[in-house]
Amino acid sequence: MQNIEQQVSENYINNMKFFEDNYFNLWKKLYELSTDIELQRYEEKYALDYLDGYFDVMQTSSQNYLYADNSQTISTQLSKQVNYKKDSFVFDGFPLYYQYEKGQKDFTDKVKGLEDIYPLMTYYLDRRNSSNEMVDIEKFIFLGVGLGMHILEVDAKIDAEEYFIIEDDLELFRLSLFTTPYYKLKGKTLFFSIADSNEDFNTRFRIFLEDSFFRNKYLKYLHFPAHTTHKINLIKNALASQAFVSFPYKTNLDKYIRTLSYVNSGFNFLNLSKRLESTKITSKPLLIIASGPSLDNNIEWLRENHSKFLILALSATLKVLFENKIVPDIVTHLDGFKPSIKHLQGFDQKEFLKDTLAIVGSFTPPEVLTHFTKKNIYIIEDHSTFYHKDFNASAGPCIGSSSIMWSVTMGFEEIYLLGIDLALAKSGASHSYTHQLTKKTYETKKDTTISSNISFRGDTFKIKGNFREKVDTTPLFYVSVLALDNSLKQIKNDSQKIYNLNDGAYLQNTISLHSKDVDFATFTKQERLQENQLKEFLQPYVKEILDKEDIASLHKRLAFTKEIKSIVLEYQNRPLASQKEHYLYNLISLALAILKDETRENRNLVTLYNLYLDYTMPIIFDFFNTKKTKDTKRDIKKIDKMFLKGMIDIEKIYEEALMKFLNTKV
Repeated sequence: MQNIEQQVSENYINNMKFFEDNYFNLWKKLYELSTDIELQRYEEKYALDYLDGYFDVMQTSSQNYLYADNSQTISTQLSKQVNYKKDSFVFDGFPLYYQYEKGQKDFTDKVKGLEDIYPLMTYYLDRRNSSNEMVDIEKFIFLGVGLGMHILEVDAKIDAEEYFIIEDDLELFRLSLFTTPYYKLKGKTLFFSIADSNEDFNTRFRIFLEDSFFRNKYLKYLHFPAHTTHKINLIKNALASQAFVSFPYKTNLDKYIRTLSYVNSGFNFLNLSKRLESTKITSKPLLIIASGPSLDNNIEWLRENHSKFLILALSATLKVLFENKIVPDIVTHLDGFKPSIKHLQGFDQKEFLKDTLAIVGSFTPPEVLTHFTKKNIYIIEDHSTFYHKDFNASAGPCIGSSSIMWSVTMGFEEIYLLGIDLALAKSGASHSYTHQLTKKTYETKKDTTISSNISFRGDTFKIKGNFREKVDTTPLFYVSVLALDNSLKQIKNDSQKIYNLNDGAYLQNTISLHSKDVDFATFTKQERLQENQLKEFLQPYVKEILDKEDIASLHKRLAFTKEIKSIVLEYQNRPLASQKEHYLYNLISLALAILKDETRENRNLVTLYNLYLDYTMPIIFDFFNTKKTKDTKRDIKKIDKMFLKGMIDIEKIYEEALMKFLNTKV
């Protein structure tokens, strides 16, 4: 027994030293908990017991044991579950689509955003399937630790390069420091998420994905039985909402080029990079109207009370506002795809919107802008372009979250949210019945022909509700919730009040309020603002043309495109490696040469290549990380040809767009 006591004591001391030296924030959490326990400021929930030659954890309140059997035997059984199959205990990092050629003529703008990657997907799916086994498991996730004894057994079995270790209970994780020598994993790349909030967990998991991103096609995991499945849902959500999946690389390329065309056409560009100065306008109560389910439930209230607010409406609500004779002061639009044009069809929008200002994202289709007077259009430049120096704005993943951020930055003191549910209604509806667009999904199985729409959906899961204890949400909505929670605490003043009137997701830094409880006693009827009043308010923050410094920046971007071209051509002209290890090493070297630290001038191109490589490199690496493969040299030749086509197209299209723009400025 004395040897056991010495062993657990040494484990704990060595682990704490390991964490202090390498994972200080985690060490600090553990140190503070240990101090609270010693000073009896924390009542322990668990007790570590040594029973018949093995350790177990007793829950003091119930006297129940965590393992309730030989923990060493159970740990060995757990480690035996780990295998090299691609269809067992695995998170699929992103979808692959098959037979793209058949539906090519029907491609929407968004589907075209992956066009150079589809041939690579098909090549992969023709030669690989989910029943294949990996050669190596390079990234691995432990969902729950228990006493952690299975972790070293799994490492001995697979010898992965990186581990992501998750445990929601800090006290339980502290006990595992007595039984598991984590310090023996020194030399591995370790990521710990211990007793993290959802927000912190998502941040850590994103860092785990970004590190050696080329290993992300299949992420093997082991779930400790007593650990909740909540983090599984968060992981699935994080994978579904990765930028390169939800907004493909060529879609971003189109956005950068479309922004240049608007610059060239003399549109107003609005700078919301910092708070606007307060005026009489910002003291007026602002109602933001979106097309979530709560719009339907409050339409009568809106009809009776809209005149008491300034109205900022998302374009998706325009038809219902028209039907109810509610003229918005401001309309916002962000979606860059043609189906969104339907929001401005089916009513006399020209007359209805003649005095309304439009604040839109720079990817907005030209057909949307035709419904507004040009002088009333204000374009928010994408946060990654900076064609106008320092012109920027906080922006969320959707127009609802972006509209809130823009309104806060404009300095409105009282903001009311209606229809920004970011969750499903009790009926399961995601939007108001008036919403014009129908979203579709398609499967990722090999025998599935690609559909005409890329969907951004995943499993629904529960989060804190605004009025209800829990509400169901989707990956897309949840990303917006997280974005708002993070941004509002940074950009919102303490004097600003945001009232959430929706039976949807709870939003931090907002006040939950039923519409029937809005106190209009301090309100005065809002006279419709003349367009000139709003325009005068925004005018100090507007630019219509690029200045000399901005033009010089574009010339530097053009020079950078040629630098990238030379790197890609140099790679293309080298003798092609015949061994997979050498070939994959060369791909990593190429990525490192291109993915430079971002500056104003290289940000666009670096972002495009980042999105392209995030998708293609994991496909290529997993293709060669498959057991019982043949024709390696032939595969390398064909795969590299498809890969290079996309690399060359990105630079060529962007370079031509810059040259075309600059030639008009000569």
